[in-house]
Amino acid sequence: MKKEIILVVGSSSWWKNIKYRKEAALKLRNLKKLWRFLDKKNLSTNNDSIDTKIYKKYYFYK
Repeated sequence: MKKEIILVVGSSSWWKNIKYRKEAALKLRNLKKLWRFLDKKNLSTNNDSIDTKIYKKYYFYK
């Protein structure tokens, strides 16, 4: 059984970066209790948008 999840892991703003990293770490910690980590990949964003969030896709298996 496989699972993939997309999380916001950062931002260009220093205080948003801390916020997003903390939220992602909590979600990953809870997921790792039931699932095993397999891989992660950086997702590219559209350069035309104002959004400065950094996204990563995580893959898990049981």
